Amino acid sequence: MQTTNQFFIKPEYSPRQETHYFEDVAADETGIVHQPDVYTLAAFLGRKFDCSHILDIGCGRGRKLSSLHPDFKLVGIDFGSNIAYCKKEYSFGEWLEKDLEKPHYDLLPPHTLDKTLIVCSDVVEHLSDPGGLLETLSYCLEHAPVAILTTPERDLVRGPDDNGPPANPAHIREWNRPELAQLLKAYGFKSAFLGLTCNNSRDLEKKTTLAILHGRPVPVPSVCTDSSFRVVAFMTAYNEADLIFHSVSRLLNAGIDVYLIDNWSTDNTAGLLEPLLGKGLIGIERFPPEGSTGTYDWHRLLSRVEQLAATMSADWFIHHDVDEIRESPWPEINLRDVIWYADKLGFNAIDHTVIDFRPIDNSFVAGTDFGAHFEYWEFGRRVGHFQQIKAWKNLAHEITLAQTGGHDVNFPGRRVFPYKLLLRHYPVRSQQHGDRKILAERKPRFNPFERNQRGWHTQYNEIQQGHNFLRLPETLNQFNAERFCQDYLVERISGIGILRKDESKPVTRLSARLLTRLKTLFRPT
Repeated sequence: MQTTNQFFIKPEYSPRQETHYFEDVAADETGIVHQPDVYTLAAFLGRKFDCSHILDIGCGRGRKLSSLHPDFKLVGIDFGSNIAYCKKEYSFGEWLEKDLEKPHYDLLPPHTLDKTLIVCSDVVEHLSDPGGLLETLSYCLEHAPVAILTTPERDLVRGPDDNGPPANPAHIREWNRPELAQLLKAYGFKSAFLGLTCNNSRDLEKKTTLAILHGRPVPVPSVCTDSSFRVVAFMTAYNEADLIFHSVSRLLNAGIDVYLIDNWSTDNTAGLLEPLLGKGLIGIERFPPEGSTGTYDWHRLLSRVEQLAATMSADWFIHHDVDEIRESPWPEINLRDVIWYADKLGFNAIDHTVIDFRPIDNSFVAGTDFGAHFEYWEFGRRVGHFQQIKAWKNLAHEITLAQTGGHDVNFPGRRVFPYKLLLRHYPVRSQQHGDRKILAERKPRFNPFERNQRGWHTQYNEIQQGHNFLRLPETLNQFNAERFCQDYLVERISGIGILRKDESKPVTRLSARLLTRLKTLFRPT
């Protein structure tokens, strides 16, 4: 593979001329873990892609890789004192000494690579000639489904005017994200994602580039080419007149049909949708059919969704609330496209990462585009926000949705798509809306059995009369779609790292219940 002598780094950049061996002892001496989310992400994706092995090219002393034992079979590649340490300290795994600058086509046999996730974390910047490493990765990805590659983002670490050599004496050269993208493209890699991750456990700054590379067995995301592919969203509603038209229209514009289950709204929610009947809105029903019960019977509503899913003709279904916007991980393809892509890869369920948008004033006008209006957000932090498997393939057998409160659809043979979709949530739109929705229409109507016996409907327990629903902008993040996709790559596709931090804000104290639940969600399966 021939590239420019600069490996696509700007012409004025000067690489280091001397090679300094990197001995991986920093964590022993300082306690600082570099790229703390990378190996957690590797385990997360490894399980989703049904991998049995993790291959770590440039494993250093293997501390982070060893944390994945015994859930995966481990293979670490390095040379010198680093790999000698691994062989001495870890009785498990396979530890191979290799020259990382040379291409290798025999690290693992093809039938093993088929079930292997590859990690190459902070290696490429250490090599005088990274071509051999990239050839090794390219060969492995002829068989392996996915690889994770990281390297410091030069402009963020050193500043955009840095012309080298790197300040770190063990680094030969450093790339910014556009330069790295060119390098990966030149070697024929399929970059599923290219964004940022945290640099280390002390600073938690987004200054490291993270690339997720798909192997040959995994096609690139693309627009749905099957005109018959049908997705139906079941939308339950009670008094959502301020959002309903734009919420449904957004789904219809993405090619997704909608079926509305109205829980006897008193604000004409259902009536506002009648112009859309026959235009992708395939039905409106008031539920329960006998009339309002005077309570919010969530289990019964979800059971109705289960019934409809068992009888309706569609390829996929979504359980979708009115105050939500679902988005593909890739801006170039829409929601229907990404569901079709997940289906094509053999997955039959999809999870989501939740971000909550908060009002900072009372300027929202009912009936206008809520997605365009609200700018300020924070990550969802309730237990239910970390299990949002609410889209599933129609496999012609019963599903279970009601038992989990609508957060986690279950059925035999479930395979959850490796990447979470983004769920933008708009629960409160103004002070007046919060007073009406939560204090007048929700809390007094919650089903007592669901609250007391099922433990549901607790999210508003601390909200009482006089509660201020408006937030200060400085306590939130301002949404920019491009920056969000870049800066929160790991969080949005996996949920990893959300509860450890919220950038530039105090660390959130986690309840024991939430910690227990999260350990369950992220443990190996």
